[in-house]
Amino acid sequence: MKKLFLSAILTVVCIIGALAQNAGNLLIENFEDGNLQNNLGGYWYSYNDNRDGGKSSLKQSDWTKFPNGGHQSDRMLQVDVILDKGTYQWSPYFAFGTSINATSDFNPSNFKGISYWHKGVAHKIRVETPEIQDYDYYQIPVPASEEWILVTVDFSMLTQEGWGKKVPLQLNNNIKLAWNLNETSGNFQLDDIQFVKVITYEKKNDMRILPAQIPAPIAVKGNVKSPLNDMSKKYLTKGMNFTNWGESGKIVSSNPKDWKYNEASVKKQADQGMLGIRFPIDLDLYVVDRLNVLNGTNKKIEIEALLYTVLDSMNVWTKRHGLSYTIDYHAYDGTYTRAASKDPKFRAAASCIWRVIAEHFVKEKRPDLFFELTNEPGLSLPDGEFIDQADWNILAQSMIDSIRKVDKTRPIIFGDTKWYSIDELIKNKPLKDKNVIYCFHTYDPFVFTHQGASWTKMGTMKNVPFPYSPERWSTEFRDFGIMKGTPEWVKDQMTRYYKEGNKQHVKNRIALAKNWAFENNVPLICNEWGALSNTSKMEDLNAYFKTMAEIFKELDVSWQVWFGIFDSENTLLPGMAEALDLKKK
Repeated sequence: MKKLFLSAILTVVCIIGALAQNAGNLLIENFEDGNLQNNLGGYWYSYNDNRDGGKSSLKQSDWTKFPNGGHQSDRMLQVDVILDKGTYQWSPYFAFGTSINATSDFNPSNFKGISYWHKGVAHKIRVETPEIQDYDYYQIPVPASEEWILVTVDFSMLTQEGWGKKVPLQLNNNIKLAWNLNETSGNFQLDDIQFVKVITYEKKNDMRILPAQIPAPIAVKGNVKSPLNDMSKKYLTKGMNFTNWGESGKIVSSNPKDWKYNEASVKKQADQGMLGIRFPIDLDLYVVDRLNVLNGTNKKIEIEALLYTVLDSMNVWTKRHGLSYTIDYHAYDGTYTRAASKDPKFRAAASCIWRVIAEHFVKEKRPDLFFELTNEPGLSLPDGEFIDQADWNILAQSMIDSIRKVDKTRPIIFGDTKWYSIDELIKNKPLKDKNVIYCFHTYDPFVFTHQGASWTKMGTMKNVPFPYSPERWSTEFRDFGIMKGTPEWVKDQMTRYYKEGNKQHVKNRIALAKNWAFENNVPLICNEWGALSNTSKMEDLNAYFKTMAEIFKELDVSWQVWFGIFDSENTLLPGMAEALDLKKK
């Protein structure tokens, strides 16, 4: 039997700052009966990454034998997880779930959330509903704890992780609860899971409501005047990225009917007023004997025919429908590591890949085909690890030299380290080639553009306005979906938002790059920017994109957007055509 009644322990302050009140709560599972059926008639199950190449596992042979001990109890769910991604492309995981079936007498929508006791490694708690078909479930991250803590999950704080179609959270049907372990290996303990009828919050007063503080403008020195800059302005503005396909993994089909993007996709963007396509694709995934080539063991570069099928198709379609075409070497899988950046053999191999691609397109005379050397060098490195600017400069120049062996004039795009950082770019010197266009990425203000982005640990954030408005601000982090596990740097940015959530702050940042380009007489573009539309309000999104379009026009900077202006079918969201001054054909 339980050693303490739940009514005596549910007054503990929970990790998201809420208090779960006991009146009307409903027990889902306490594991005391030792079987796989929960108290509401559903069943327990597990799943992991093994089917897709991962090797995550458990130390024990059978997790279904609930061990003795728990939170003030005789039994609990306890496992020792070993996370191992193997050949799996994404983060490894091992998860446990239980099904909850709605009946005439019971419905999950009658409750405000769930609570459970937890000890051990960090995890995500997911609410899986049948309406979501692409695994983009509602979730919330829960940090590790060395002691038993009571976790209260407010359903209103859950958000989708962000890669799939936005679907309203429906709780009036059958659902599943899942505990997804995907951060660190170790021990995980779970006990006393309940539906919670009432959740109350204590005022924290962790922010202040202040008047907007607009910074003084940075003086802009002038516009670049050169034929290459004119070409950049003509072809590399009002463009978009074909995201989450070619850079996410190897394309397997040679049939355009199976592709995420095909001629219909290109035509649609032309019809919506876009003028260019940036195509992110991980080129080295199509190198025969790839690993031996990249480590220098095999010096012969041979490209699988499939890559040319894809690149040539995009070339034909963009030319046919009047859009510029940028081939962006987007090494998303972490191939370009810090060690590789210092390895002459890796540099030689990566440079030779570009020579072979350039040779393939050498007879293509269209002026609006561009080669982008490597997107955001070090993109997928562990937190805190970077590519040194000097090492990236060596590789970039080597790539350019390799391209120039076969194509003397093709315009090349270069961005700097640390995610194409403006700060890194303005510390640098132009490369030794006169046909290079310089690029930066910007997502300022980050707490607005990435609210709802799970990969930045801001997945729970919502309703951050743009621009900052005292009338729409709060004294409570919680009102913007900020919880205990939200990183401190995010909280710091939120406390500064009254100074940074405005047009002039963003314009000042871009003006630094603009002045650098003017001083060095080189073209400048921004080919990644945007705001995630997961949890932003539409009026704020429209205000942000209209503001950014104004900034780019005022500073004479070309742009290609990454995300935020389209729905899941790549149709412009309401108001975006007007915000970005797109003229439909």
